[in-house]
Amino acid sequence: MDPDFDILILGGGCAGLSLAMRLAKMGKDCPRVAIVERREYYVHDRTWSFWGSESAQLKSMATAEWKSVRVVNKENTHVIDCAATPYQSLESGVFYQKSQEEISKNPRIKFFLGKSVLKVDKVDQFWEIDLASEHLRGKQVIDTRPGFGKKIDPILWQSFSGVECESSEDSFDEKVATLMEFIDGPKEQVTFLYVLPYSSRRALIEVTVFAARVQSKEQIQTFWEDISKKYSGKLTPKYSEYYAIPMGFTVDDQFTDPTYIKVGIESGAARAATGYVFQRIQRWAEMASIQVRRGCLISPLQADSWMIRWMDLLFLKVIADHPHRGSELLMRLFSRRDAGALIRFMDDKPSILDAIKVMMTLPKMLFIRCLWKEWLR
Repeated sequence: MDPDFDILILGGGCAGLSLAMRLAKMGKDCPRVAIVERREYYVHDRTWSFWGSESAQLKSMATAEWKSVRVVNKENTHVIDCAATPYQSLESGVFYQKSQEEISKNPRIKFFLGKSVLKVDKVDQFWEIDLASEHLRGKQVIDTRPGFGKKIDPILWQSFSGVECESSEDSFDEKVATLMEFIDGPKEQVTFLYVLPYSSRRALIEVTVFAARVQSKEQIQTFWEDISKKYSGKLTPKYSEYYAIPMGFTVDDQFTDPTYIKVGIESGAARAATGYVFQRIQRWAEMASIQVRRGCLISPLQADSWMIRWMDLLFLKVIADHPHRGSELLMRLFSRRDAGALIRFMDDKPSILDAIKVMMTLPKMLFIRCLWKEWLR
């Protein structure tokens, strides 16, 4: 029997919608697609940020951008001119709305909102998906649902809790985004503020923690009383978000069957050393749509180059071993007057020369000792 669908997308979040949006643009050549999403409706629940480089995708959806960013600790402030590649922010609510509008234009794509996947089986050559009241059959499954198939042991966890606030006074410099403003926290972790000022009176303020264990939303919120004192005027919360991202771990093995792939954090969607995810998902979705046009199966996320993997893991291990020096090390990365090499490195597109420039800003003996320690293992 012919299956109902060519592609079954499990999970209608960033990855699922990004893929479906590109497939929808194929018009009548679009495969038959089902999107199964347990949410009944979409609301703004997170914020994605990225560098607006020439190759960045969906830049027109960005809800804010900054041509300067800064990093701050007690001793120094480094302001980086990034006008050539503005730092951009995208509210998920905007992305959800615009992507659904594009997808709805193609009748070959069907949404199953408010539906949970009860069972996934392969019968003969097709996948069968059981929902509460529907039974779907398809040729390939793209599983974008969050969750790990096995227990992971990352080098560090990046936990963050953010609040979008409105101030009763002009409290924020809307021309400069703060990537890191280091604040006092437990010595075994690195704690900093991340501030996206949308106007002089409105900003997203996040407390971010690098630590060996996940920090709960309640643990992170203990910093908020002191943080609110930093700004003039009364801060009124309008929206909040919380997330935890594993940094540096072995990517979960894919199914041996190429007709079932996983796409998400556990499959390498987030950059190990930064947690950036949005543009990595967009590059995968673009590649996947090209494969579909060519009549091929969709491939999993492409692994980072050996150079990026090696540098990320080494840096994370040094931070894990010396969290008290985290502020110093991260400030050093932004100390160069020309930050182009660092931006390209964070944007997953460094040259060998860029990598060398990044490494030259860091204390060499500290990293050599870490390498020696790892080699002795």
